[in-house]
Amino acid sequence: MRKKATAAFIIICAAITLMMTYFILASRPAAGSRPEAVNGTMDLTGWSFADNGSVRLDGQWEFYPYVLLTPDDFLPETKNGKLPEMNGYVHVPDRWEHYTVKDWKKSPYGYATFRLHVELPDGAGQSYGIRQTNIKTAHTLFVNGQKLGGRGTPGMDKQGTVSVNSPYVRFFSADGNSLDIIVQVANYRYSQGGITQSIVLGFQEDIQSARESAIAKDLLAASTFLLIGAFFILLFWWVQGRERSWLYFGLSCVTTALYSMTHSEKIAMLPLAAFPYELFTKIQDFSGVSIELFLLLYAKHSYPKLFNRHMMKLFVAAIAARMLLIAATPASVFTYASIVSFALTFLAVLYVIYVMSAGVVRRMDGSVYLLVGTLPLLVMVVLSSMDYLGIPVNFPLQLSAWMGFFLAHGLLLSKRFVNEFAAVRILSERLEYMDHLKDEFLANISHELKTPLHGIINISESLLEEAAGPMTPQQEENVAMIAGVGKRMAHLVGDLLDFSRLKNGELALNQQAIALRPVVRIIFEMFRHLAGDKPVRFIDFLSERHIVYADEDRLTQILNNLVGNALKFTAAGEITVSAREENGWLAISVADTGIGIPSDKLEAIFEAFEQAGDTIAKDYGGTGLGLSIAKRLVELHGGTIRAESEQEQGAVFTFTVPLANEAGEQPVGMRGERVNTLLEAAALQAFPKDTILLEGGGDFTILVVDDDAANRQVLLNLLSVEKYTVIAVSSGSEAIRQLELNRRIDLAVVDLLMPGMSGYEVCRTIRKRYSLSDLPVLLLTARTRPEEMLAAFDEGVNDFLGKPVDASELKARIRTLLKMKTSVSESASNEMAFLQAQIKPHFLYNALNTISAFSLDDPQAARDLLAKLSQYLRGSFDFGNLDRLIPLSKELELVEAYLSIEKARFGERLRIVYDVDGQVHCLLPPIVIQPLVENAVQHGLADRKQGVTVAILVRAAEDHVVITVEDDGVGFEQSLQDKLFRDNDAASSGVALENIQRRLVRVYGHGLDIKSKATGGTTVTIRIPKGGQWM
Repeated sequence: MRKKATAAFIIICAAITLMMTYFILASRPAAGSRPEAVNGTMDLTGWSFADNGSVRLDGQWEFYPYVLLTPDDFLPETKNGKLPEMNGYVHVPDRWEHYTVKDWKKSPYGYATFRLHVELPDGAGQSYGIRQTNIKTAHTLFVNGQKLGGRGTPGMDKQGTVSVNSPYVRFFSADGNSLDIIVQVANYRYSQGGITQSIVLGFQEDIQSARESAIAKDLLAASTFLLIGAFFILLFWWVQGRERSWLYFGLSCVTTALYSMTHSEKIAMLPLAAFPYELFTKIQDFSGVSIELFLLLYAKHSYPKLFNRHMMKLFVAAIAARMLLIAATPASVFTYASIVSFALTFLAVLYVIYVMSAGVVRRMDGSVYLLVGTLPLLVMVVLSSMDYLGIPVNFPLQLSAWMGFFLAHGLLLSKRFVNEFAAVRILSERLEYMDHLKDEFLANISHELKTPLHGIINISESLLEEAAGPMTPQQEENVAMIAGVGKRMAHLVGDLLDFSRLKNGELALNQQAIALRPVVRIIFEMFRHLAGDKPVRFIDFLSERHIVYADEDRLTQILNNLVGNALKFTAAGEITVSAREENGWLAISVADTGIGIPSDKLEAIFEAFEQAGDTIAKDYGGTGLGLSIAKRLVELHGGTIRAESEQEQGAVFTFTVPLANEAGEQPVGMRGERVNTLLEAAALQAFPKDTILLEGGGDFTILVVDDDAANRQVLLNLLSVEKYTVIAVSSGSEAIRQLELNRRIDLAVVDLLMPGMSGYEVCRTIRKRYSLSDLPVLLLTARTRPEEMLAAFDEGVNDFLGKPVDASELKARIRTLLKMKTSVSESASNEMAFLQAQIKPHFLYNALNTISAFSLDDPQAARDLLAKLSQYLRGSFDFGNLDRLIPLSKELELVEAYLSIEKARFGERLRIVYDVDGQVHCLLPPIVIQPLVENAVQHGLADRKQGVTVAILVRAAEDHVVITVEDDGVGFEQSLQDKLFRDNDAASSGVALENIQRRLVRVYGHGLDIKSKATGGTTVTIRIPKGGQWM
């Protein structure tokens, strides 16, 4: 396929080249048919301007380098008969760095004078015109001794030259049959100089017409490119950036428009005659390079499979380098690189042509347009090459080639857009059909659910009325929960049915005069019951004259949804209902002091299944149907509804319904059955107790955290069968409080989505105090995607169970986690026994040797030491369970026994200071002070002949008992504290510091506070909270 594409590309290029060569040769006048200047004179006596039109003043001009001559310099009488010395004849048009005349340096920079004598046909007094298109870069034009025109100011150096290069036409009347034309030229700011394009002479009307025609063509081309570009850029924005090829095609059109406005007639300079030359030249070059860039990007995004990304990187790098060169250097520098720039552009365009040819060969979508668009691009390449080589080229022909390319590809992109639009229309029809099927499905399912739900509700209510005999309180609570959940489901099904009927226009209103205040009071009564312990006040600012013409059930539904919504998002404060009359309508406002609504969500919240953000849906639940149904019901009454709110400032919902007095109706009271229904619903949906303790009599205590009362009750029932003690709470904050009050909690079962403190946050807080084995956490959630499971495990969750929960799986997972906790606890106990076993032989050996030494000289001291050793050993081996707490006095007895033996052993080298407040009493984990004292003794005496002083201090602070162990022995760098916990030597310290640290953190939330200096001295502090102290 690649070979075929290459062959097609070569064939197309060859064909276009031959066609253009033929076109150029055919369009050139035959030799001798066009007059040319010879030796500084052009003979036009035989030229008919009327029949043949204007003529180019091409040919041999007199050339006077490095002088700026005026017409007076060619008058013999003014120069004493001495005329300026001519250095030779040069061809015009041409770049003067190509000239080979005497004294000329062949540089693009310099100044000179051109002169031409023209013999005119008979016709004295005829009006002529001269058209100049490109003289670089400053010049002055004289005709028959008069200054006729010019651009800029030619000078003899760079400072004296003002560069301006733009086309113009000038008109004059020929008094005789000849013209003497003098042109002063200077260039110091461009890499080319001289008269580089033909000067045209003709009748005034012909020259004027040619100029206006050229400007019109450039304006038309620029406008066309701009319109096409703007269209595709707007199209790209309209489709939200999905089709980048449209953007780059549009930008290439815009930059081509800029290119056409800064070349040829330079129409951009018409209103800006004083535009700086350097800046204008940079814009010219930037526009050309930008066309190349956007053309490449367009081709890349249109045909990504055909475009080589390495080639794209090379082209973009070259373009970036050229843009940087243009921006950073003057025109005299960057225009010198024009040959390289042109070559790179030529290669880039050829590559684009190759890609499009490959698309034609592969018969890609729109291959015909590709073929038609590729031909003008090739024409453009050929014309640009000819122009660069100095072969005269008609600029409008170049613009026509560009226009052909953009027109073909514009049609291609338009075709693609039409196809996409058609595809979207078909997809929209399919979606509408699927939406209709969805509505039918929802309606059918809702109808099917109503019957079993009402069966559940009716049976539950009959059981509550003791139709099957009396029930225990626990059974009544469970059956009431079933009835309540059933009614919640029935309400949700009703919402779905109402939404479906409203959407399909199937809901009819039974409007009548309704007194508003009784309806609101009944609704408030219901929600006061639902609010439970929430500190929320319900206030109405209504009067008896507020009578509306509405459907009673639907008005109640509207108010029920709005007040219920307000209560959901108001933790404390007030909910008010007020009304005001407005031109035959009653505007009813429901205001709250809740969390408010972001301003960008005030419209979206009325859409079906929409809420004010993912966080709201997660924290507060709900389907997002309530406000949508309320809006549709209000509109069904002919009214409107709106929301006003600021975050954390509450919200106000205002809706309008027609006043009854406008319809001549009398109010009716609220129907009794409607009142009963609302109050019964309130009774069944009342908030249950937030915290429930269920004593199971087993060995384990489980904490259940779920904001949904029904879920809590289900978990309570399931776990009670396993004889677990269960503490059920409704919020994360309450769960943390229960953990502070109950040390014996063995497992936490936590719901993920809860208002306020989420399951993630609860687990994160637990892990600050408990390890994975100290308190396992089982997370319950309906979200079971891999990334959500990973996030849960990152927060420290032990296990993950999706909702709805299978009872058998839940019990199995709980048993597994409890067995894991038990196993780890046993392992910790074994670790303790191992550490104790390690320290005894060495300590006993030293202690017995000391006692033996005293037995001969001081038998009483030996007996006292044996008593202390017995007390120490009994205390050390008495702690079978490291999790229980012991009195401070018992721990101090162990310390005192140990220090008595060590004092007898080391004598004056060991100095002991007790500073214990005898009024301080508290509980603490066993074997936490004695290992610290042992560390202080052993490390203090190591390599120290002077010995060590060990101080034990116990003091009562404001809210803590502070226990401190100090020594003046060998210290350590503070940065080594973490390493101390990990690498402590169990054999020397008894119980490893890591073990003590872990137990203290688990019990109190913080561990040892160790401060030491490398120069000596260490202080270890334990802080035991006053109050509950985890007792």
